Amino acid sequence: MSDYYDLFLAVDLPPDLPEPTLQELRWLLGQAEAPPTLESADWDSWGYPWQVFAGGFASHSFDGVDTSLLLRAVDRPNLDGSVPWALTVRTCVHEDEFGVVMEVVEWILRQSTAQGWVGFLRYSGSDEVQHVVRHQDGFDVVDVRMTRKQISRSWS
Repeated sequence: MSDYYDLFLAVDLPPDLPEPTLQELRWLLGQAEAPPTLESADWDSWGYPWQVFAGGFASHSFDGVDTSLLLRAVDRPNLDGSVPWALTVRTCVHEDEFGVVMEVVEWILRQSTAQGWVGFLRYSGSDEVQHVVRHQDGFDVVDVRMTRKQISRSWS
């Protein structure tokens, strides 16, 4: 039996994202043809490139749907009036593909204008959750620990 990761990522990207980068991103999401050159990962070491964030189907190992969406954040323009790109991805990642998917995540985060919390990872082999946090020098995957103080609400 294989293990899986549940990956959620939500970031903004600059309004003036270069066309080759935008084309590759759309391809990764399953929304476009592959560009002539792929920069998002060292695909040769992984065997072949594939659309790692093409969603639209029930998650293999987690509740909910694998999905991805890229659109202009027209209701949230920058101070200069430009409109950023908004990207959200939720996908189930097989443990054998985790390394290349994280290369793609790193590539996306290098393009991103987001700072701070940008997503989470869950591992099918445990109940633990890890935050993905972007900062000026890169990103970190940070363990989340249970605290004694919990907020609990019941409904009927």
